Amino acid sequence: MKVCEVFLDDGEYTLLKKMLIHDRKMLLMKKHPISGYELFCDLLHEIYSPVADGWSTLETMLKESTDELKLLRLMTKYIFSEDEDYFVRQIGKRMAEFQCPNDFAFIIYKVNQGEAK
Repeated sequence: MKVCEVFLDDGEYTLLKKMLIHDRKMLLMKKHPISGYELFCDLLHEIYSPVADGWSTLETMLKESTDELKLLRLMTKYIFSEDEDYFVRQIGKRMAEFQCPNDFAFIIYKVNQGEAK
């Protein structure tokens, strides 16, 4: 299994923490590996849920979720370095259609301002 170490600034880390479900939030805070499949499921669910719940449209969500989409693309680059939109294109698909390799995990660190990434 491939383990990717990711270094996020405070804003990116805080946003990611808000987007993860409780169990994965705990793994993040303890700096334990998080399954890539589960991480991307959480991110896509959090981004798409306003559309799925019926109080937004896909077009509006894509315009208003700029920080979330930026984070999604950043995380995607660690797995698909040549295709940062790999998961963006899957927004709105049913989970049965979700395409994600299962053989990777992330360990994510928060980098304080002034530290090099």
